[in-house]
Amino acid sequence: MRIISANLQHGTPAKGVEPSQDCWHDLAKQFASYQADAICLQEVDFYQLHTGFSNQTRALAHALSQETGTTWHYRFLGFFAGQVVLGVRLPVALPKSVKTNLFNPFRADRPLVGGYGLGILTPHPVRRWVSAKLGAAPPRITINGWDMRNWSFYGGQTRNLLGAEVLTKQGSFLLGCTHLELGSVTAANQLGRSWQGLCALAGSATPVLAGDFNLRNDAVRDIFPYLTIADALTYPANQPSFQIDHVLAPPHCQVVSAENIKMPISDHRALFVDLNP
Repeated sequence: MRIISANLQHGTPAKGVEPSQDCWHDLAKQFASYQADAICLQEVDFYQLHTGFSNQTRALAHALSQETGTTWHYRFLGFFAGQVVLGVRLPVALPKSVKTNLFNPFRADRPLVGGYGLGILTPHPVRRWVSAKLGAAPPRITINGWDMRNWSFYGGQTRNLLGAEVLTKQGSFLLGCTHLELGSVTAANQLGRSWQGLCALAGSATPVLAGDFNLRNDAVRDIFPYLTIADALTYPANQPSFQIDHVLAPPHCQVVSAENIKMPISDHRALFVDLNP
């Protein structure tokens, strides 16, 4: 299975790159050359004011469909509902919990007031979509001196897991996509819950977890020394010096190749991994 994991930073042009009139077409052309079976996205906007009220997951899926001549299926899942520039971040309800109300304004996969979070795209059939909440970091305060105006408060964002059971010629894969907390302790706990939950739901499918873990390679290996982990430096984009974007797979899977992709957008490089199940 060929997977791309990409933190898009809301489509922000990469450092030193001139803004493009259609960054999604440029990105689709770049990603299409890797013939990926699935693409996992982090930091994607859903009708946010500061990015032109665009559904960025859908925009990239449509660009990929045009570039490849194949329909790409996609799903967005938000961490919260609301507008970032207004400081409005409201809790969302996972799709499975709101089946009786398709027009719930706080539904995580299509919040009517806008959202921000994750996306999965694939040109293959999807048997099912799954999602789970991973919780948030406890509130914390950074104190800089005696002047309270220099103190900063961080409430912690609720993080989610989005999954798709993708049917390929190599078999079925339950692919999970997530973006973990900045705090390493919380991120490690969320990573454990993500992998355990994915394995519990996988059934006969092969579980694979991808995303921005906000954990370096050594930390991930300490948590899961027995898993197959792809290695490639991904951050910062201009001169990558460490890896926080990862793809995890069961021990029987082998990494055929792994490399980073310098995108026209974002402060991350995307991670491409070719897995042999």
